[in-house]
Amino acid sequence: MDFLNDFKRLSIFSDVTENDILAMAHCFNIRIKYFSKNSIIINSSQSLNDVILIVKGGVNVENWTSSGDISIVMKLRDGDLYALEGAFGQEEKYSDELKATEKTCVAFLSKHRLLSPCENRCKRHIQLIRKLMSVVANKNFQLLEKISILSKKTIREKVLTYLYLQSGQDSSKYFEIPFNKTELAGFLAVDRSALSSELNNLKKEGVIDFDKKRYKILNFKRYDYLSNKQ
Repeated sequence: MDFLNDFKRLSIFSDVTENDILAMAHCFNIRIKYFSKNSIIINSSQSLNDVILIVKGGVNVENWTSSGDISIVMKLRDGDLYALEGAFGQEEKYSDELKATEKTCVAFLSKHRLLSPCENRCKRHIQLIRKLMSVVANKNFQLLEKISILSKKTIREKVLTYLYLQSGQDSSKYFEIPFNKTELAGFLAVDRSALSSELNNLKKEGVIDFDKKRYKILNFKRYDYLSNKQ
């Protein structure tokens, strides 16, 4: 029952009792699986039978570009969902590959059970569906942010737009991003070497400072000029 403590940390189970969680686990045929770092959780050739809930850990949502490079669609963390929209849209296969970036606990929720009310028509079913929808809405907002980032014309503009959003618009503190440089290049759809060069240039110019995954925007006026220059 160790998974109960991990479940209770998630926002979708924040006001749910342990008994209700166990009942939901039965209602939605939830299966818990653990994955080591760099393990493939699902791939795009698999049938979409389950909605994926990240219970604990980190997951990259990846797909392959036409040039054969890996593109990182987004990073999933504790409480994030994958494939709920596909399940409701009656998609037959997963559209992306999910790779664990660290030791990760994942819950698989039966698509069929989510789409079909249980035989008891319990309130828990409706309660969880509503919470899952709120998680999806937040993920869609993140996708809109990524579209905004990728719409920028240059690597510099993409980098600074991304960092500005990650900073929470607070220039007084360092903040940590979820990607290393290779992953960030995949997320921004740019060459890794070109990204590294641009980051070093920005650091030399006093626009940003960084150490591994820790960043700080030092000059917001410089950023505003660049981001608004079209």
